Amino acid sequence: MAILCVLLVVIWSTGFIVGKLIVGLMDPNIFLSIRFFFAGLLFLAFAYWQGRAFPKWADIPKHMLAGVLMNSVYLGLSYLAISKGLPAGVMALIGTLQPVLVAILAWSLVKEKTSLMGLLGMLIGISGLILVISPALHFELGELGINPVTLVLACVAILALSFGVTYQKMSIASADLISAMAIQNLAAWLVSMGFVWFLGERQFEVQLATFLLIIWGVVVLSGAGLFLMVWLVRRVTASKVSVLLLLAPPLAAIESYFIFNEILTSLQIAGFVVTIFGVYISQVKGKA
Repeated sequence: MAILCVLLVVIWSTGFIVGKLIVGLMDPNIFLSIRFFFAGLLFLAFAYWQGRAFPKWADIPKHMLAGVLMNSVYLGLSYLAISKGLPAGVMALIGTLQPVLVAILAWSLVKEKTSLMGLLGMLIGISGLILVISPALHFELGELGINPVTLVLACVAILALSFGVTYQKMSIASADLISAMAIQNLAAWLVSMGFVWFLGERQFEVQLATFLLIIWGVVVLSGAGLFLMVWLVRRVTASKVSVLLLLAPPLAAIESYFIFNEILTSLQIAGFVVTIFGVYISQVKGKA
């Protein structure tokens, strides 16, 4: 289980890197729509090949809702807020609320309890993550993109992800995961296409790098990362998985240091250590 948790964090962190690499190659929602479509087809083909059982017709709308919330609404609104001028650092700051929201939703909807040590670890992890993103906040807080519209978009995006994660613990948790992921990704594809139309996105550069990023998005981010996240959510508390993902942005900062030669300050490194400590307390010590 520990190896799978580490793998999830590593995969999730590469999503931030891919988000930077697609700039100039394709518009964000075009990338997302292609990613979700082919990921859905991949899961669908695998489900038919293995003869997996599909959810009942009455449950399909529930799976579609979960997929739309966790994929297209969360990522689509996040990209939209940033495209409207919201600094990425502020978006990351709002994202630190996600574990807290998941803990609240899981407690109210599925009666999932989080221990005092689990909450303490969560708060320590969030504090560490704020230190990691503090350089971005320092340079971006004066930007004009911080307004009620962009803040609402960001908050709705994080709320959608939080509710989508919690929803995976509810009645749809008994469905076969492979077939469920097929439905969820294809539903997310439809909504992402709506974002493409609404935003008027057109950019798609026919280059090798473009297709390599799409393959990574389909196979690694959706095929492995999202699948692994939902698999873990079904087996441990949703709040523990959400706290675990606090490690992804700091790891992405380290990856950006080597890939993009971005500055990595001592404050960020200290924040990474604090985040690791908080996640450790939440995962190891914070048993409900």
